[in-house]
Formats: sequence, C-alpha cells, structure tokens
Amino acid sequence: MPRKILAILLLACETLAAQNSLIPKQRLSSITGQVVLESAGTPLRKVSVTLAPSEGSVVFSRQDDRDWHSATTDSGGRFQIQGVPPGEYRVTLGRSGFLASTRRSRTYSSTLLSLAPGQQLDGLLFRMHPAAVISGKVVDEDGDAVPGINIAAISPLTHDTRGAAITDDLGDYRIAGLPDGKFLVQAQPETQVTNGEKQAASQRVPAPTFCPGTLDQSQATIVEAHAGDEATANISLISSRTFSVKGRVFGLKPQAQPVTNQRTIRLGSGPGSSTIILERADADSNQSRTASIEENGTFDIQNVLPGSYTPRIYTADGQRLSASPSIEVRDADIDGVQITPESAVAVRGRFRMDDGRKLDWRPLRLMLDPDNRSESDAPLVARIQPDGSFTIENVQPGTYHVVVTSASAAFRDYVVSEVNVDGREAGDSGFTVGSGAPFLDVLASAKGSTIEGAAVDEDGKPIPDLQVVCIPDATRRKRHDIYQQVQTDQRGYFSLRGLNAGEYQVFALDEAATDISDPDFVTAHEGQGQTVKVALGERKGVILKLPAPAD
Repeated sequence: MPRKILAILLLACETLAAQNSLIPKQRLSSITGQVVLESAGTPLRKVSVTLAPSEGSVVFSRQDDRDWHSATTDSGGRFQIQGVPPGEYRVTLGRSGFLASTRRSRTYSSTLLSLAPGQQLDGLLFRMHPAAVISGKVVDEDGDAVPGINIAAISPLTHDTRGAAITDDLGDYRIAGLPDGKFLVQAQPETQVTNGEKQAASQRVPAPTFCPGTLDQSQATIVEAHAGDEATANISLISSRTFSVKGRVFGLKPQAQPVTNQRTIRLGSGPGSSTIILERADADSNQSRTASIEENGTFDIQNVLPGSYTPRIYTADGQRLSASPSIEVRDADIDGVQITPESAVAVRGRFRMDDGRKLDWRPLRLMLDPDNRSESDAPLVARIQPDGSFTIENVQPGTYHVVVTSASAAFRDYVVSEVNVDGREAGDSGFTVGSGAPFLDVLASAKGSTIEGAAVDEDGKPIPDLQVVCIPDATRRKRHDIYQQVQTDQRGYFSLRGLNAGEYQVFALDEAATDISDPDFVTAHEGQGQTVKVALGERKGVILKLPAPAD
C-alpha cells in the first residue's frame, strides 16, 4: 500500500476515534424487586419478569432499538435486571398457572416504568394470582370413563381455543392457566369420523361433544371460570351415526388448465379440482366435511354428523364462495341437494383526504370488517395505491364496515370520516355486498377527536395502571374501529386519541378486558362510565373519580 494512502487511512481512523470519544456513553439503569402471591403476600419463585419497551399502553416489537430485558425470580420471589437503557417500559410477569394482577392498590408498584439515565430503581413489588381452572370427567353413554380424549376450553365469541388438556386413565382432565371468562368446553375424540369411505349404517362413532353432552353448540352449557377457582364441567360423550349428503353444484364456472398442447376444462376430482365443504353453522370446525366436485357438478360427502351446515365452495383458483341453501342433517342420508354458489366480487374504491391533500399512503391498510366474522376465513385487506385507489378481491356477499389501520404513529389522530356508497354515507351503518360490487369513496380526516384526563381516587390521588375503556353509542356498536382501550400512566393520565365525532361511554376497569366490543361486555358495563360527546377535532377532558384502592 502506498505510504500516502496509508497516512490518509490512519488520519481517518484517528478522526473517527476522536469523534466517538466526544459522544457521551449512555448511562444504563437497573431495577430490583419482588413478586408475591396476591392472596397471601408470599414470595413467588420462577416468575419471568420482562421489561418491554413501550409508549404508554403500546408495547413496541422486538425490532425496536431498545432490547427487551428479563430476569427470573428466586426462591424469595426477588429479581434484578441490570444494564437497561433509559426510557419507558412495561413490566410483564409470566409463570405457568398464574396471571399478573392488575387490581388497583396503593401497596403494589405500577407496571409502567420510566427509567432515567443511570437510575437504580429498587423495592418494586408486583403480584400474581392463580389462574382459573376448569376440570371434570368424560364418560361414555354407559357411564364408563373415557381416557385419551382431547378437551378444549373455547371462547364462545371468537371460537379460539384458550386452553386444552387430555383425559387420564380415569377419564379426568384439568385445564389450568385460564383467564377469567366464559367458556365452551368440548371433548374432541381423536377417533372422530373423517372424510372417506362410508360408515356401516349401524356403526356409531364418538363425536365432538360439548358440555354437558350435546353436539349442538347452542345447547351447550357456558362455563364461567374465575381467578383462583376451579370450575367443574363433566361431559357425557355422545356417539352417533353418520350420514351422507349428495347433490349437484350449479353455476360453477369450469377452470381451464393447459395440458401439453391442448386445453382441458377441469371441474372435478384430482389436482386443481373444486371442492365443497359443509361448515357447521355453530362454527365447530371439528365437524366440517369435504368432498371434490366432479366434472358434472355432482358431489358425495360422507360421514356427516347430525347438525346444521352451511355449504362453501373452494374453486381450483383459490376462491372461497358462499353457497345456498343451508343443509340440516338429522337421522337419514340426504340426496338430491341443489347447491348454487354466490360469486365473490372485487370491491374497488378510492381513499382521499377531506381537505384534498396528497399523502404517502404506504403505511396504511384498508380492511373490510364483516358483521358476521364467521363468513370470512381470511382478512379482506388492500394496499392503498399512490393515487388513493384500492381493490379488494374475493369479497363474499354480506354486510361490511371499512377499517383503516396504520403502522405509523404519524396517523394516530387520523380518522375515517365518511364512507360513501352509491351516494349514501355508510361509515357507521355499514354497506352490503351482493351480486354487484359497490364503489367505495372513503374520506379521511386529520381532525380526530381526543378524550383525555386522569383517573383519581376519592382523595384526588392519581391511579396508575388502570384500564380506561371507550365504547361508542348504541347506533355505532358494529363499527369495531372506534372502540378504544388504554392504560393510565404513572400520573394516572390517559389519552384516547383519533376518535370519530360522536357520543361515547368512558369508564375504568380494575382488570383488563379481552374484548371490549363483545356485546356481553358492553351490556355488563353500559351506564357505568361518563357520557362524553365530541365534535370533529374537539379535545375534551374528563376526571374519572373512583373509590380508593384496597391495600
């Protein structure tokens, strides 16, 4: 290397080192504390304590500049986390069979921490409580215990499985780690019937059975689980005959596929064929049944358990089509069913600002939220193009609301102010998609309203870590994008930003809610909060005054 080049490189390195030496190193922080059992105050070991970078109630992803930091409590429930960059963090607690308590108290620490450079925060105290448990026994129709049966605790609203277990040799099961809530409990035999050859007419098979002993979800018992308690849900497993459903699909367009130098029109069995699925009307996916549609449109679905079913068509090119009529299977095979698919359509539209500004739409996603969410098995989402246009493919007939989301905080105060469909404003009411596709003219506004304030006790002292919920008035409850749930900070302050103009109920909760748009939740809490009405772009302040927390 020539000496001149070497000298230049050495000079550059020295300059960079000098610049780095002028940048003060960030002083790191640390925290220490203890986790105890809520009821007795006894230390709780093997708890994972994690600091997640946050901004108020929003926890950042692990791709954030600040790392997540964690530690595990020792036999005395104590923990220590060192080397934490300054900033705001949310404390999360995790241990199998236990849940973190968010019930208000003067004694326990806030889970929202703001760490200054070099701060050593000691003496934090957090609490957990035993999770809810559902246990019971599964017996057959003779009253004998049935081992090896999968048991699921299912949310009646979302149909998600929230916990599971398997029966032991005595037919007993125990589902631990459940949150407070209502559940359907279902026995799901591994030997349940599947698609395939027809069962013998006299043969009965164990079927997915809801507590206490029914194939029909609408007849099932709702089991309420409470923290620290054990609810009982015994199940009498039902065995049933299965039946066949035969018929023909009319109006299904054949799929053209190239074969060597010719083109073959293919509708029936084999690769690329269309399929018919019978989906349970109660959304129990364990009992759905499938068959291929032959070239002449006929189908033969075997091993169908009694119940109500909705037919769906999956075409060779991946479209999911609704179909009619619904099918009721009772105590006999069904033949001659005539199925007509309802074609999916492409919904197009434009997205624009109400003041005519042109913005970068790339951080935005526009979604169609179906009123009946069981009608859609995938999000109906579109990217907004630079000119504001968008297209959402494969939209089934039904009623929808427009929801716009953003990955950028820059749009936090923006709202969808209008959704015009065929000259009618349908933002609150929703719009219907039928055989024809409506054109959506979606207007956004940067003038989102804000409801902010503080939660205080009877002495006027701020209440940190409190859930604050905002639900719209009764005429807009199907519009899920205008519900909000936030958490008060260390000063008891909260801010509900980006609200549409209108009337809301604002109230506080001691414990976090899983789904504030659940009609049961809304009914249970309606009238408990303050009624606040905001105009477009208006900012209103409220004080939520609550009784003093328990120690």
